[in-house]
Amino acid sequence: MGNNDRRWRRLGWRVGGLLATLAVGIVTMPPLRGTDAMSLLPLPQALPSKQPGYQLVTNGGDVLPFGSAPVGSAPEPLARGVAGVAWTADGTGHWLATRDGGVFTFGSAGFHGSLGDRALTAPVTGIASTRSGTGYWLVASDGGVFAFGNARFYGSLAGERLHGRVVGIAPTRSGRGYWLATSDGGVFTFGDAKYRGGARIEQLTHPIVGITATRTGRGYWLASSDGGVFTFGDAKYRGGLSGQRLNSPIVGMAVTNSGKGYWLAAADGGVFSFGDAPFLGSSGGGVWGRVVGIAGGSAQPKAGAKAEGTRRLTTRFGHDISWPQCNDPFPAPGYGYGIIGITGGRPFRENKCLAAEWEWALRNGSGAGAYVNLAAPEPGDPMSMNGPAGACGLHDLPCQFYNHSANNMQYALDVARRAGVDAPMWWLDVEVLNHWDRAQDLNALVVRAAAETLQKEGIRVGIYSTYLMWRRITGDAVFGLPIWVAGAPSDAVAPAYCDGRKSFNGGQTWLVQTLPILFDNNWACDPVVADPSAVFAFRD
Repeated sequence: MGNNDRRWRRLGWRVGGLLATLAVGIVTMPPLRGTDAMSLLPLPQALPSKQPGYQLVTNGGDVLPFGSAPVGSAPEPLARGVAGVAWTADGTGHWLATRDGGVFTFGSAGFHGSLGDRALTAPVTGIASTRSGTGYWLVASDGGVFAFGNARFYGSLAGERLHGRVVGIAPTRSGRGYWLATSDGGVFTFGDAKYRGGARIEQLTHPIVGITATRTGRGYWLASSDGGVFTFGDAKYRGGLSGQRLNSPIVGMAVTNSGKGYWLAAADGGVFSFGDAPFLGSSGGGVWGRVVGIAGGSAQPKAGAKAEGTRRLTTRFGHDISWPQCNDPFPAPGYGYGIIGITGGRPFRENKCLAAEWEWALRNGSGAGAYVNLAAPEPGDPMSMNGPAGACGLHDLPCQFYNHSANNMQYALDVARRAGVDAPMWWLDVEVLNHWDRAQDLNALVVRAAAETLQKEGIRVGIYSTYLMWRRITGDAVFGLPIWVAGAPSDAVAPAYCDGRKSFNGGQTWLVQTLPILFDNNWACDPVVADPSAVFAFRD
């Protein structure tokens, strides 16, 4: 990518490659100051058809939608707090269950009864619906199961002596049975549910918080509060967070419609995606209340969008170019995609040949993508003093850093519109050759402000960096965004980097850049190949 001139660019990426080669370890998010409390809720992003959205639910009953998830909130704060959320099969409605057994319905979800008028010996901890959506089960922490509508009772653990509390219920595919999971890793079967195994207590360093069945009904996942994921039967492991330092515990798990990915949600609203689960935003530091669960459901296709699978990359190889190539020939045909730098290496600096480079990227059936450079401001920068975070005081650095980055994105959006750039996803370029503050939490706030500004415009966001550059700049901040990792030593080695070995920010690797010779080469990993239209624009 580019900052100053080619000489420094070559040196920078050879250093970046070395940093990437040395990178080991994992990441976490440092606490942010001041403006963290003003973090914006990203707006729903456009989704290809057949892709799921998700919603986070808070203990007060607020439901926060991402993707094409439906919206809905409790009519007033719920005194006993929310215990769980479940969606209808078509994703057009949902139920909220409260700890005292109340059930609230939204959209197409029908009301079939509740426990709100009964005295319970233990609080409700979960809800699951039947496939038809005309019934649901509630489960309590002592293992009691309560069936409503066309849901049938097949037994419970009420009265049994348990070593851990019951934390979730998952119905079988037929609806004629269910699994109950306990916090100590136990799994109990009822009806036609088959036992596929449990998490032995000696394996656990943190309690289990939920159970989710596979689409086939022949397996299930258990998730623990530290982000550990345990698979049984035909459930596949797509990744987890165990061993990472998290700001808040994991409270829930949701699976994509394909069953080939899942999300983990944390109490502070953080969302972590694995497999084919797209990251569509998070609730930004928990300002909407403590998150108690996550649910996934069907998304509606974006109007005018092409159906998933109608676009294919001609090759996994592509190039990225920007202002340093303005006076040189662009790469010759044969690339599957081109990724264009919108800004001229620095904030508030335009790439003068953006329109020509965007046209190059769209030629010959290629996909066109975009990236933008980030940097921290100097205190008191005029572009920092006013913006989404408000009017900043001279010493209010969090306010200034947030505004500067958000304003930089607005500038880049204006530049992109004038040049006809309409990439569905933008990559945030975070590299050591740009200016950064010594305070890593402020640098992380720069990234957060940029991501939230773009998400408000319905643009997907990923991060370009290396593990060590990211660590040096942000202090191992975790956003769970897709990553474009730099520093693969050769094109032949690049595909191996897709396995996450050089990952940072808690995200899945989508693109890998090799050390430059004439042009930067890139390799597209499976998430990009599976749905190129989610990342690149194509000429009709």
